[in-house]
Amino acid sequence: MTVSKHGVSTDSPDRILIDSGALYFDFIDADSPGTLLGATRGGNSFELARTIRRMEADGARGPVKGLRRIEEVVATIKANMLELTAENLRRAIAGSIYSSGTSLIEDEAVGNGDAEAVEFALDHGAIEQNSVSVAVADREAQVLLTDFTIDYDTGTIYFVVAPGDGKAITATYYYASTDAVIGGESTELDKYNIKDAAYIGNVVIVGTLTGKTNPVIVKITNALCDGALSLSMAPKDEAVPALTFTGHYSNADLDTEPWEIIFPAS
Repeated sequence: MTVSKHGVSTDSPDRILIDSGALYFDFIDADSPGTLLGATRGGNSFELARTIRRMEADGARGPVKGLRRIEEVVATIKANMLELTAENLRRAIAGSIYSSGTSLIEDEAVGNGDAEAVEFALDHGAIEQNSVSVAVADREAQVLLTDFTIDYDTGTIYFVVAPGDGKAITATYYYASTDAVIGGESTELDKYNIKDAAYIGNVVIVGTLTGKTNPVIVKITNALCDGALSLSMAPKDEAVPALTFTGHYSNADLDTEPWEIIFPAS
């Protein structure tokens, strides 16, 4: 066997991750993509920071195999958002709410299922995150990211399994009906703990790998935008706030790290 003196091979052109990718909230798969955040500028990035402790032992002259342990795992996705919506701006400020500008829609008749359809449209877009409940006749309560996803900007529901046999579908939700006034909550609870509703089920970068039809999926779960928000507005330029989303362990599962990378088979 001849030893190569460089890393380029005939397979190299099919193994390159290119372009900035697209960001989604509450992504399941291509059929249930969740919410597309919109246009970015300056690219998107994923960072996995692990603090690995070296356990020192008398007699050891250096690091010893097996005497290392992971102390902390922090997974983040960073994006530079060129396109702003009221909901994106609210998501960028952990714990913020619409203090006005939303209306409640109760038990809206979304449609009737059949054997094929998985995509249904609500009457309104600009829907408040985590405010949607969906019911399908003769089914158990539908769970976000298990049974369906929703594009909050367009008001599109995507079911994982098509509601069949003409079963009635209804939804209850809040949507931005007037100017959205965004502010911070000040309840006693929020002084000590950010509410669960502020967390996003997942934030995903959908990327392109040359030579593959399917995308690379980079995901963090239980995400919170916990960095500072800066809106820099200058003449003859556009505001491009930098957002940092941090993944969080589930309090019901402290063993599963809050990130994953799905590498396509084809």
